[in-house]
Amino acid sequence: MTSHVRADDFMAVEKLRQTLGEERVLADQPTRDFYANDIFWQPGIPPLAIVMPQSAEDVVAAVKLATEEGLSVVPRGGGMSYTKGYLPDRADSVVIDTRKIDDIIELSADDLYVTVGAGCTWDKLNAALEPSGLRTGYWGPLSGVNATIGGALSQNSAFFGSALNGTVAETVLGVTVVLADGRKVTTGSGGRTGAKPFSRYGGPDFTGIFLGDNGAFGIKVSATLRLWPRPKEVGYLSFGFKSMLDMALTQTEMARTRYVAEGFGIDRNKAGHSASVNRISDGLKTLANVAGAGKTMFQGLKDAAAVVAGGTSFLKAHNFTLHIVTEADSPEALAVKMKRLREIGGKAGTEIENTVPKVMRSKPFSPVRGMLGLNGERWVPIHAVFPLSAAKQVIEVNDGFFEERKAFMEEHGILYSVMSMTVGNEFFLEPAFYWEDEITPLHAKSIGEETVRPWMNRPANPRSRNAVAKLRRRTQELYASLGGVSWQVARDYPYAELLEPETLSFAESIKKALDPSGLMNPASLGLTGRQPD
Repeated sequence: MTSHVRADDFMAVEKLRQTLGEERVLADQPTRDFYANDIFWQPGIPPLAIVMPQSAEDVVAAVKLATEEGLSVVPRGGGMSYTKGYLPDRADSVVIDTRKIDDIIELSADDLYVTVGAGCTWDKLNAALEPSGLRTGYWGPLSGVNATIGGALSQNSAFFGSALNGTVAETVLGVTVVLADGRKVTTGSGGRTGAKPFSRYGGPDFTGIFLGDNGAFGIKVSATLRLWPRPKEVGYLSFGFKSMLDMALTQTEMARTRYVAEGFGIDRNKAGHSASVNRISDGLKTLANVAGAGKTMFQGLKDAAAVVAGGTSFLKAHNFTLHIVTEADSPEALAVKMKRLREIGGKAGTEIENTVPKVMRSKPFSPVRGMLGLNGERWVPIHAVFPLSAAKQVIEVNDGFFEERKAFMEEHGILYSVMSMTVGNEFFLEPAFYWEDEITPLHAKSIGEETVRPWMNRPANPRSRNAVAKLRRRTQELYASLGGVSWQVARDYPYAELLEPETLSFAESIKKALDPSGLMNPASLGLTGRQPD
């Protein structure tokens, strides 16, 4: 849906500048064009203006002023989305970029919680927590150098710590959210008079409404996360497999032990084409990180030498490879876990060099080079989660689905790869697609101008990009038909149309109550705030 930009809208931008300051309200054409793109979808509709708030109070003022003027507001975090999560659906929109609301507001080691600004990155949070010996249960995505706490909460997120502790939502004690009318609401015990934000409950779980909402219900300005002591011991394992099914069944069996902290499986295409995977052989910087991660200098140097010797070529000797991290509080407990995981992995797989999980743990939040393929190809994934028991059926159907589409992908120059994980008691499947296309300013800024320079003159390829979009939509429909659900929904994945009528009515009622004029990230989740007929 698009809207005509009125003269009054430009007057509203001037009011924002007068209220917040010139430097916090951007409306030049290049900046507006930049904010009309995400990792996959472009070009979109440029917003009327971008607000760069420095505090929760700035967000309150901006949202209240914008919505009173009839402008929609669209929250944005680190810009790592590929599902139209922060893209305006109309011209008279104001994007609220929360990245400068990034303070560590309170760290309570005694009460085991931390409160942070929604714009804080996972990299910054983990660095702040390091001296305390504490960590959140889920502690960040691979894109954590850019990805923010607020973005992860809005779209749900999983990777580091997720096999054991589930998604980010299971780590949250409470959030502070600015609603469409400018009210600032705190959930959990932090929303009680005179109480610390130590508990999520004590009444209805209002926190859950704002987790995975993709910004449809409000703009998160801070969150309180539960903390645990960091485990003292860490172990790494990798296995090679002949088939995706063998690997997936190994993952689900490992998940039921509750011994895996995080792990992921990839195919040979991912191993050969992913810049993220191939960064493990990136020179002396990685070598230093691995050496520093060793418990002793001698052990660290031995590990680093193994990384350099191993490189990544060993990954391509197997159709599929699985990479596991396990943690414990004593060497004895770690040995028990490693022994059991080796037994499970050895049933259908072959143990191989553990370089990949070791290096990823040595520097978990590296530059987001994986936004492009090894030779600058564009990249976009698609995902769904399923019950652990569904893994066999899902893999068999998925393999058949993409086998049938080989000719279509070859025609359009699309390379398919796949990654799988377990997240708590869920099986996570994420195919990804690579193709040659233009490099956008978003890619250049996120990855680095120098890195993308060789491909900056690559022409736009809308034909292949449209083919990828069609392939992703069919994949979404396939996974929904298998009972899968998706997290990063926004305006890309189906959500509202998959709800039972009564559940949809309930969701629309919440949207209507919190956003009666439909101005908070309009059309996100497919919700309008209107009651179904």
